[in-house]
Amino acid sequence: MAEKRVMFVMPNVPEQDIRVCKEARTLKQAGYVTQLLYWDREGKSNRLGNTEEYDEKLCLRFKAPSGIKLIPFLPVWWSFVCVSLLMQKWDIVHALNFHSIIPSLIAGKLKRKPVIYEILDVYEWRLPRMVRTICMGLDKLYMRLADGIIIADEAQIEEIGGIPNHNIVPIYDSPPDSFSKKDSGYSGNQMKENFILFYAGALYKNRRLNLDKVVEAVKDIEEVKLIIAGYGDLVNEIKEWSCRLPDKVEFIGRISYEEVIERGLRADLFFVLRDSTVPTNRYTCGSNLFNAMICGKPILANGGSSTATKVYEENCGLVVDANSVAEIRKAILKLKENPQLCQELGTTGRKAYEQKYSWEIMGQRLLALYQELTESGTDDKSDQKA
Repeated sequence: MAEKRVMFVMPNVPEQDIRVCKEARTLKQAGYVTQLLYWDREGKSNRLGNTEEYDEKLCLRFKAPSGIKLIPFLPVWWSFVCVSLLMQKWDIVHALNFHSIIPSLIAGKLKRKPVIYEILDVYEWRLPRMVRTICMGLDKLYMRLADGIIIADEAQIEEIGGIPNHNIVPIYDSPPDSFSKKDSGYSGNQMKENFILFYAGALYKNRRLNLDKVVEAVKDIEEVKLIIAGYGDLVNEIKEWSCRLPDKVEFIGRISYEEVIERGLRADLFFVLRDSTVPTNRYTCGSNLFNAMICGKPILANGGSSTATKVYEENCGLVVDANSVAEIRKAILKLKENPQLCQELGTTGRKAYEQKYSWEIMGQRLLALYQELTESGTDDKSDQKA
């Protein structure tokens, strides 16, 4: 059988989408040729990180802002994607988010090739009500026209109000199990000076991470330290905290995915306390939960979120009101003073990862979807020749 070529269409630089890199790596290991169309909106192409997951890369180097201000620039990106897809050879296109689906569907219909629409974030909630209604209606049309839908969390179906497609595959942002299982698990605090809270991820104000609440909660607790890794417009504020409270807050900047897990193994508690009034925070369970699970460590989660639902289901951490510094402090103290509880929560989290959320399981889902779509495409061609 001839090798199949997949074209990822990504509206940002590859280093910002570790999740998609994992998908590309899984497909490449299964024998697919992986190609990438991406938009360098910040002039980062000359300093891309490790992107060996992609056999070929095409880049639009055109600076543009983020958020709603990006809308006037989208036709430039759409034109680049549409022309590139029509000129390039591929068997299936994998479009990331609303930014990429329109030109991907056009090229897919013209070439009679399958299109996968991966929904990592729902942007419509940020728009004015009337515009939001129109855009969501259009987005649902694109969902209907796609051959398959990948979502980052099953709760997104509720967020969207139903997805009009029979082929929906939830793929959680779990880390691959790249280290020995004996390395995971709660190790207690006997050999460390501090009880370590760890957070790694994008650090943007509009995500309402409530990091300030955590800083406020730990500043008066002895032998507790907060370590933060990542990048974004909160960095300067976090650096200020680390200067003002050097014994309580440490900022280590952007680190590799491997180092996230290495530091997670040495930490005592993960946390993700994003404000659940933001729809993305409420309906999408990010990677921090699964990082905690794979490391065998408990996690502190905000109530009213998909993350909290899974914490309850798997009994792998504690749930608090992220707006209450008192609740956060109480939960941290409870875990700090009870190593056995930490170990129990970490163990059940690790078990849940192995049985339900591992990247091996997610990769199998991805490959099954691709096999279904590429085989159906081959069958259609056979029927046409007959």
